[in-house]
Formats: sequence, C-alpha cells, structure tokens
Amino acid sequence: LGPGALRRTASPARMKALPLATAVPWDDLERVVILSPHLDDAALSCGGLLDFLSTRQAGALVISIYCGNPPPVKNGDGSLRTLQRKGYVNPRLRRLEDRAAMHASNTDFVHLSFPDNIYRRSPTTDQFIYRHAHERWSSPRVDDMGHVEELYLVLRRLSLNLGRMLLVSPMGIGQHVDHTIVARVALRLAEQGASLLFYEDFPYVVNPTIGSGLHDDPRQALQRLDRAPSACLALPVNVDAKAALIGHYGTQIPALFQDEAGLREALQVRQHGGQPCEFYWKTRELRPTREEHR
Repeated sequence: LGPGALRRTASPARMKALPLATAVPWDDLERVVILSPHLDDAALSCGGLLDFLSTRQAGALVISIYCGNPPPVKNGDGSLRTLQRKGYVNPRLRRLEDRAAMHASNTDFVHLSFPDNIYRRSPTTDQFIYRHAHERWSSPRVDDMGHVEELYLVLRRLSLNLGRMLLVSPMGIGQHVDHTIVARVALRLAEQGASLLFYEDFPYVVNPTIGSGLHDDPRQALQRLDRAPSACLALPVNVDAKAALIGHYGTQIPALFQDEAGLREALQVRQHGGQPCEFYWKTRELRPTREEHR
C-alpha cells in the first residue's frame, strides 16, 4: 500500500461520531447478523465488532454469501467439468481460511454456496456476466437479477422472524458489484422489519486503488442506495487483535495490503478521538433537494 493512497482517503466523517457501544440496546437483541459478501469481508470490516460481541449475550452470526465452487459446465459429451479461472484462489482454500478465523473469534457462521461474480453466468446466454475486470466494479447487470432475487429469499429466511435482531451490511464503498448487491438486498430486508446498520467496506474505504481506482466514501456509497446518513457510530479497534484475525486469510493479504505491515498501516487510517475505529452508519431515505422538486 502506498502511504499517499491511504492519506487521500483518511479524512474524517463530517457527521459527529457517537459511540457504537452505547448506541445500540445490545442486551435486548437475540442476534446480530453480519452479511459478508466474501469469505473475508466480515473480518476485514467488522473484526472489532466481532471482538466486541464475543462478550455479549447477543452473539454474531456471520453469513458469508459468495462461497461456492465454480458452477460446473457441460462438455460436448454431456459430462460435467469445473473451470477454475486463472489468477483466483480456489474457493475451498478460502473456506478453510474463514473457518479458522471464525473459530478463532468464537463466531457462529454460515457459508452460502452462491458463486462469486467472476463465475456467475447469464441464464439466457450461458456466458460470464462479469467477464472483464472493470465490469466487477459497477452496478449489477440485468442478467444477474435472478440471482439477486434468490439471494433476497434466502437471506429473508435466514435473518427474519427470529426475534429482535440487528442486521449489519456492507454499504458498497468501492462499488464492488457483490457488495452492492448485498447492500441492496439488506435494504429490502430492512423494509420487512430488520434493524439495519451499514459498515464501511474495508480496505476500499482507505485505499481506492485496490478496487475501481476511483475515490469513494460513505456518503457517496449511501447516495447510490438512495440513502442519507442519520448517525455515524464509532467502535474503537484493537489493532493487534484485528490484524491477527485478518491474518487467517493469508491468500488475500498480498493483494490487499502487500504484507502485514501494510495491513497494520491500513487499520490505523480510520480514527476517532485519536483511536483506530470501525464506523457504522444508520441511514434514512434520501430526501429530494429543492431543485429536484422543481
């Protein structure tokens, strides 16, 4: 990670941050459900929250969504074969890393078998929906809408009608298509009664060069969801503990941080009151401006 890239994204939120620890009625909750698009996102973005919840009655359930093996394709003779796209880690190895991290943090978890965007195919053409890299940092494609609806139905069954719960979702900083899909589905779940907090997608929030290359921040991400911030909640993070948790994802550290030193540097960027923090956001519907009314 280049230190210049980190400094460019380290500006504090304009909204005054309140302490997450006292802003949520934790003892009234039966469960905190954290939606993790990929097999490291909960640890990357919410490692401090997982540590905080380990001492609470309402424990965390991490639902990791895009964990499946590449879907098999048919050969000419009708037999099936699995294609592993070059340059990407085998999902089985990533699941093993996540199991180790979740066990280390004493966190309940579920792996769903949806394939990552790089493996999803159009139901009409059977071609990859997101064939090129730039397509994975954009809005979901029309050919992916069937998957979005299936995901909503699965998460609705897993998350709702199990007592009072808090849903914690990515907000889509960085515009990764899988994160955007999960954020939109989380909003639909909130419409069905779930209390919802958004987390900042780390490390994209501190280093945009990892993703689309474009500067992005919480307000921009929320605006794409037609939401506006109503409260910013800060949770101090033990950098040593969070770095150790993320260290279980050894296949991802070189691409995201180069090395452990880069990881620790990135964890120090988002601060409140002189302490490294994770930030969580309550939101409201985005109200039209006066100009939009005219």
